[in-house]
Amino acid sequence: MTTLIAAVEAVCLSISGVRVAKAPQDEAFLGPHGFVGDRHEAEFRKTPDGAGHRPNHRQWSAVSDDEVAQLCADMGVDPPFALGALGENLRLSGLKLTEVPEGSVLEMPSGAKLLVSGRNDPCINAAKELSEKYGPQAGQYFVKQAFGRRGILGTVLETGVVRRGDPVTILLPDAVGSTSPA
Repeated sequence: MTTLIAAVEAVCLSISGVRVAKAPQDEAFLGPHGFVGDRHEAEFRKTPDGAGHRPNHRQWSAVSDDEVAQLCADMGVDPPFALGALGENLRLSGLKLTEVPEGSVLEMPSGAKLLVSGRNDPCINAAKELSEKYGPQAGQYFVKQAFGRRGILGTVLETGVVRRGDPVTILLPDAVGSTSPA
């Protein structure tokens, strides 16, 4: 199979003063370097040592509703994490993002296109925020349990509006080169 189909359950943007969690929106504009107004919107990021800059390969992130529910069940967290709680820009349903490899392209009805750069590794900042809202087991087990299951991230290929409820077509790498130009 070279194409997968999903749906946008939520489009989320950063909340002022909050490091990880994001707030669901009805729609958001995807600019050339990420979702406009989101803290990850940028062409470049600081290097880990803070001494320089590098290309930003985390202009957006996405998680799967089904995988979030399974992750929460595995950690004993009930109810599952709310939309945006993992810091995702997109909460998708209808697929497992563990099946979406680097190099895949997500296409939205508006013409927006997103390139998958890799997996979104779990971090201690998310674990801290999750433990405050969902209890100590969320913080204690999150980093280990979420490794390989915190979704995907990437860069913007084409700008456009993304809306809750939008269908998403995911072109896997063997199909990416076979699409016609936009």
